[in-house]
Amino acid sequence: MATAVPAERDAVARAFPGAVTEVRLPGAPLCRTATGWDLLAAGVGPARAAACTATALTAAALDGAPYDLVVCAGIGGGFQPDAPVGSLVVADAITVADLGAETAEGFLPVTELGFGTVTHRPPGSAVRAASEAAGARTGTILTVSTVTGTAARAAALR
Repeated sequence: MATAVPAERDAVARAFPGAVTEVRLPGAPLCRTATGWDLLAAGVGPARAAACTATALTAAALDGAPYDLVVCAGIGGGFQPDAPVGSLVVADAITVADLGAETAEGFLPVTELGFGTVTHRPPGSAVRAASEAAGARTGTILTVSTVTGTAARAAALR
């Protein structure tokens, strides 16, 4: 069911010309723009983002209109000098930097524990196309579940 989008939810959608309608989905409403873009603000945390994204992808597929492209963006920071404030980076690798276990000897990623994957690589052709279209640099993107609030933590992640 499509309804008018409340003003507080359409901040990003206002960047697109034309009307924006809200499509109610379990978990989070989807904003549908007149230009054909769907925008979903899932909320905070990787589990919520994954669940809301999966819901939107499933709903589109069940409606007979699966997506051709999905862009996932979140709140991010960068490491100076490679990605200063305001820079745009397209991931050529995505590393889940805090997926693992803290041990007496330090952090062990899941790969060293014998299961899981911490680094995922998008198709090179998609990375090149997106970075060229956006005028963005490419690089490894780290994803974490906790804000990096100190220089020491940022150095450890780097």
